[in-house]
Amino acid sequence: MITTMRILHLVAVASVFALPRATTAAQDTESEKNDDPLISEFPNLVAWFRSNGGTIDDRVIIGHEPGTKIRGMIATAPIPAETVLIHTPGSIILSSPGGKSCQQIEETVKEMKLGTESKWHSYFEFDDSSGNHIPTQWDRSKGPGRAMKELQYLPPAGDTHSHVDWYKGDCLKGGEMSYLDWKALMMFLTRAADIGLVPLYDLMNHHNGLINTELKRGGDGGLYVIALTDIPANAPIYNTYARSGMESTIDVFNTYGFVEDYPQLWRWNDEKLEELSQENPDHAYHRFGMSNSDNNNDRGDRLHFEPNTHNYEVLVISPTLAALSPSKQLVGILGNGQQSLEEWQTRIDTHHANLRSSHVNALHESVMTLLSELPTTIEEDEVLIPDEKRRLEKVRKLGRVDINKADSIQAIEYRLAFKKALRLAMEVAEKENMFLVDTEEL
Repeated sequence: MITTMRILHLVAVASVFALPRATTAAQDTESEKNDDPLISEFPNLVAWFRSNGGTIDDRVIIGHEPGTKIRGMIATAPIPAETVLIHTPGSIILSSPGGKSCQQIEETVKEMKLGTESKWHSYFEFDDSSGNHIPTQWDRSKGPGRAMKELQYLPPAGDTHSHVDWYKGDCLKGGEMSYLDWKALMMFLTRAADIGLVPLYDLMNHHNGLINTELKRGGDGGLYVIALTDIPANAPIYNTYARSGMESTIDVFNTYGFVEDYPQLWRWNDEKLEELSQENPDHAYHRFGMSNSDNNNDRGDRLHFEPNTHNYEVLVISPTLAALSPSKQLVGILGNGQQSLEEWQTRIDTHHANLRSSHVNALHESVMTLLSELPTTIEEDEVLIPDEKRRLEKVRKLGRVDINKADSIQAIEYRLAFKKALRLAMEVAEKENMFLVDTEEL
């Protein structure tokens, strides 16, 4: 028996996404095997996986996404929609009896200590989670390090180390972290689903715009990955790490260390909005011309008029298309299928037609204030990034590793993407005859 399931996915391969090129995945993979051991060793992982009852379609491999050096799951031949790509049985999902996060990490550490005696030894050997560098690892040995400062107080400033602080406080009760603690925590943050560590499923990259898989739970406690659409040969196989707007682009960056490709959901706050939230916890429901509590509408309709959060938000679909203060219905699309730009445009036009102009004006004022207070502009950041990368490359050629500079570039690239989203939000807010001016605003 298979039942549909939506999993809060916590998997990451820090990356930027690219479209396929003309060569085949099989050709690319053959030439890449000598360069990347995690590609050449994938058949050994598959052998372990199948020997423990797992199944994976022969057309699914690990390779570099075409035109990039991003490691991910690739289709070597066309795969029809509804094909079962992967089935991970419950017997090889590494989970804790109580299902709590601290217990999950503790169970992982316990299995790692067993070495070759662990059922999951081959799985651990293939793991490269510690090869990524995420904000929770940024330097703060002498207070906020350079990378933290490069955020320029944009979110997630102040929360970059929340994951490791939680682990040390709640799980280790203030104790020091061992090497295995770090390794297990990184696996938990960047690979675990809410049911535990799920081998092979956790190798899919994230893309809410090009997602082509869905997840279903099996009667054995396992997990099925099923093709949501027809997947062409040489195409990446994508999952989502941020379904239905539960996590923003800020959350994705803070947990996984990369800025996701479009669509992106950006979220921020200011003092005025915080004060309004304290005065009226339901203030966000007044953003729309029709109340979500209107009994004449069914639940599906009401979601059009239910705010996704009480914060300011902009859902960026492309460099020129964005939705201000998206509703739950609008962000509910994320991670649940693909939409064309034309389909997004139609949905956004309908959304904006019911969004009160008074709220849009408040959002516009917030963005203008925020951008004006930042120490660098978009244009300055665009000049700064290549200069910083050249300096980093110069150091690498001398045989040195400057991880702090690499982290700083990571932060600058992130803040640039955030600023561009804010500027687009401001530009959308300035368009005439797009938003609702009703009798309450006259």
